[in-house]
Amino acid sequence: FYAYIAIACFVLMNLVTAIIVENAMEQSNQDHEQQAAEKAAKERREMKHLNSLFDAMDRDGSGTLSWDEFKLSFADVRMRKRWHSLDFQPEDCKELFNLLDGGDGEIETAEFFEGLSRMKGGAQAKDVFRLQKTLNKFIDSAIGP
Repeated sequence: FYAYIAIACFVLMNLVTAIIVENAMEQSNQDHEQQAAEKAAKERREMKHLNSLFDAMDRDGSGTLSWDEFKLSFADVRMRKRWHSLDFQPEDCKELFNLLDGGDGEIETAEFFEGLSRMKGGAQAKDVFRLQKTLNKFIDSAIGP
């Protein structure tokens, strides 16, 4: 009789444990889905922010940023705050322009979005992007036109 009670308790405890684990796994999957949705929403907000930044900088409406337009964005107080929120300082202006520019002296929309999205993050991400651009320029100059 005691063996029957012990086995029944063991089975009952396993059943309760299985239910708890199943609920935890279900909750974990929902958390992952929610995190993915939040990440996608955050990326959409950042792209919207970058788009509004580009539009505000493009004073002549050409769809490209010249050095003068880019430099003026760092001189404007409101724009400087937006750059600061992206972790760029006024002293980074020339280097940032050179990194974003594809070599034609103007920053196109695609260059702007690709460059800033790849530099998003801490100083390490900026350093890696800077190194990559320098290496690409070196390879282009070594291969020649």
